[in-house]
Amino acid sequence: MFQSITPNLAIGSISQPEDLQGIAEKGYKTIIDLCTAAECNQLDALMVQGLVLKYVSVPISPKNLNLETLETFKQALESSPQPTYIRCASALRASVFSLLVLASEEGWTEAQYLEKFQSLGINQNPDCPLGAFAHSYFEQKV
Repeated sequence: MFQSITPNLAIGSISQPEDLQGIAEKGYKTIIDLCTAAECNQLDALMVQGLVLKYVSVPISPKNLNLETLETFKQALESSPQPTYIRCASALRASVFSLLVLASEEGWTEAQYLEKFQSLGINQNPDCPLGAFAHSYFEQKV
């Protein structure tokens, strides 16, 4: 899956080398991988670098869903060559974290965030820890 969020930001779940080559051919410069090593779905950094893409790993799991991890992600995004492709196994973490950074930068309300999230067409269970994290993010902002 590949979905553009802004001209400099796309999300998805692409992991195959030939598909990653396509991302490089579209002009993307960085891939930020949100998968953890335990998932066995992390990209191979050397393979990504071989495609002339910068590889950044920011592993996100239910154990580290907090503002510190969001800030680490934001710093990785801001310090990486643009445009950037954010990926994880299902694109769920990629969408939540990317949209939270945009919400912070653009002053979105939770309703605006949810509208954008729903427009992506990514399924999220009602009891998903990522949904609870996003909701708590907006509660803390008030």
